[in-house]
Amino acid sequence: MLQMAKVKGMPNVNLASAPLNARYELEWVPVADPDANRGNAVGQTGVAITNAAGPFVQGWQLGALRMNRGEGIWYAQGKMFVMDTSGGAVQRGAIWELDLASQTLSCIYSSPSPLVGNMGDNLTVSPRNAILVCEDASTAATDSFGFGQRLMGITGQGDAYIFAKNNVVLSEVGLQAAGKQAGLAGDHRGNEFAGACFDPTGRYLFVNIQTPGITFAIAGPWAKGPL
Repeated sequence: MLQMAKVKGMPNVNLASAPLNARYELEWVPVADPDANRGNAVGQTGVAITNAAGPFVQGWQLGALRMNRGEGIWYAQGKMFVMDTSGGAVQRGAIWELDLASQTLSCIYSSPSPLVGNMGDNLTVSPRNAILVCEDASTAATDSFGFGQRLMGITGQGDAYIFAKNNVVLSEVGLQAAGKQAGLAGDHRGNEFAGACFDPTGRYLFVNIQTPGITFAIAGPWAKGPL
């Protein structure tokens, strides 16, 4: 059964710009036809949505909530972590934590600026229960480490820190010397990180640069840092 989240006692809540520490108790409404085509819907508060996905249309009519651009999601220790890529006060990313036992949804991170967090997409939770976010902004941040997309860590207090930067620039000469395709040459610093996850032992963090298609295996020692 497909269902859509609804804030208990409050129809059609828009979580797009919710602040840090916002908290809601959820219930769930059914989506009768998961394969329905796109359409228009008027919510229980009278707010109209046009050209939306069929399942969303059904949920909105029953008072379900909405985010800005929900993307990455991860389960860890009884909780679901959901990344709203363009959520938060400045629309640069927010993370929601759903406690499955209490059905309570809490905003545990909300970026105040592109330098602090710039449209996180995929996310994962480490074996040490730390959150790691892959950024996917149309314009990568330029910070104290220079230009490039980033992997961002999130502390338990909702603060962000830079874990890694994309500094991949490939030259034709270097690729030919390595026996690789010269067509991969270029400045790839603006390309997103994706698919971050830890191996079962917790020792290795695997993550990709989506284009031109590079996978990294990053080893600790994690005891020296929050991840």
